[in-house]
Amino acid sequence: TDKVKQNNAQSTLSLSHDKAKNVQLSPSSPFFQKLGVSSPNGKPLVGMSSKLRQCQKFVEIVGKLVDNSCFIQSFKQISTSGAVQAPPTIRVIDMGCGRGYLTFSLHSYLCNKFLMPENEETEQKANFKPGLTVQTQGIDRRPKL
Repeated sequence: TDKVKQNNAQSTLSLSHDKAKNVQLSPSSPFFQKLGVSSPNGKPLVGMSSKLRQCQKFVEIVGKLVDNSCFIQSFKQISTSGAVQAPPTIRVIDMGCGRGYLTFSLHSYLCNKFLMPENEETEQKANFKPGLTVQTQGIDRRPKL
């Protein structure tokens, strides 16, 4: 009977440690598929799970830096004041980008976060998502890339 009690206790344990992670980029994003990192269902391809984690962590770190930057903070103030201005540009230049895993990851994150959809109206002011221009350039000297 002690074994039955133990089995019942184990079956009612909470699996709260199995929560889904809050990641900034979907592993099934088309650019991950084209770079050979993940499958269409978002599962990392063989040998690419560490690359996917690296991209997610990089975007998490740089995303926090961008969110807390003076540039974004000043743009938030301007956009909520109602002043009409041309949207500012975030420029990303990656020197020695290689295959561009991190470059594409950051570009995707910035576009998803900051580009204003063309059909957005004034309802966007309540849920701030600034309309910025994102320009990304990867530079590598190796001819095979």
